[in-house]
Amino acid sequence: MDVSRLRRGEQIAGISGIALLLIMFIFDWFTVEAAGGLGPSFGGNAWDTMEIIRFILLLAALSGIALAVVSATQSKVSMPVALSAITAGLGILSVVLIVFRIISPPDGGVGDLIDVGRAIGVFLGLIAAAGVAYGGYLAMQEEGTSFSDQGDRLQHRDNQPPPPAAPPPPAAGPPRA
Repeated sequence: MDVSRLRRGEQIAGISGIALLLIMFIFDWFTVEAAGGLGPSFGGNAWDTMEIIRFILLLAALSGIALAVVSATQSKVSMPVALSAITAGLGILSVVLIVFRIISPPDGGVGDLIDVGRAIGVFLGLIAAAGVAYGGYLAMQEEGTSFSDQGDRLQHRDNQPPPPAAPPPPAAGPPRA
């Protein structure tokens, strides 16, 4: 593995993926205490507090790391869509989901019985997820591809040209007498 082969986008995505993975498990993302502050406060990391979102964050982190590893080892991966596009997409989705959880923290369905606060981990996770998204997008730009190119590639994944257009109707000539 030769890390000197990594382009800037791949470096950013890989480092941000590692950071997101660590932040998910080490830092508290949310704190919970009884309503009115009548009890002790407890914290939870992303894995403990996010139900479905944790799997998307994990995929985003792993795709950022995979983008860097695949590029550093110069491995050829046959995929219907570029890994950089997958990384950028998962990073963008992660940012949106984290912002959603910052606005509406998970309360476990108990609503007014507890107060949920935001801890430093959720903000660090947002920065790391944004890094994965930016690194994936920058890698796409460095490859000379775009989301629309990848969508076209996915639609015609067998590299067959699109079906020909229907022939135009015959031109109407002068009326025959």
